[in-house]
Amino acid sequence: YNILSIISSISAFGITVGAHRLWSHRSYEARLPLRIFLMLLNTASLQNDIYEWARDHRVHHKYSDTDADPHNANRGFFFSHMGWLLVRKHPEVIARGKTIKMDDIGSDPVVQFQRAFYKPLTMICTFLLPSLVPYYFWNENIYNCFALNIFRYLFSLV
Repeated sequence: YNILSIISSISAFGITVGAHRLWSHRSYEARLPLRIFLMLLNTASLQNDIYEWARDHRVHHKYSDTDADPHNANRGFFFSHMGWLLVRKHPEVIARGKTIKMDDIGSDPVVQFQRAFYKPLTMICTFLLPSLVPYYFWNENIYNCFALNIFRYLFSLV
């Protein structure tokens, strides 16, 4: 394994274990250190902040395969896996998202912190650290590190 495949594998936990199971479905409770770790992994996955991801996922469950579904499978495989990140949300997604109860997530200080600093955290967790670690520790070419990191991100969306 190289560092990018490791980062790709563990950043997926930020979505599956963190945003999905912990914050969207409230499947379990986690102490502060684990919530911080999962927040950083979620940030590295670059699939929106936890609050937005969880809200959209709750909308997805409530309005599956309709225009209100952020991952509407009727719009195609590409859209439901990756395209939803590249286009503006359908107006129905926005309207229905405003009706979803989010008090449980909105009061979490880890979620609030990530939401407040999402853009700089994204630059650090998604692009900077995964590119600089192999550059500094394994003397890799910085351009290759950055290009492979972009590929890692795109591959993680499929």
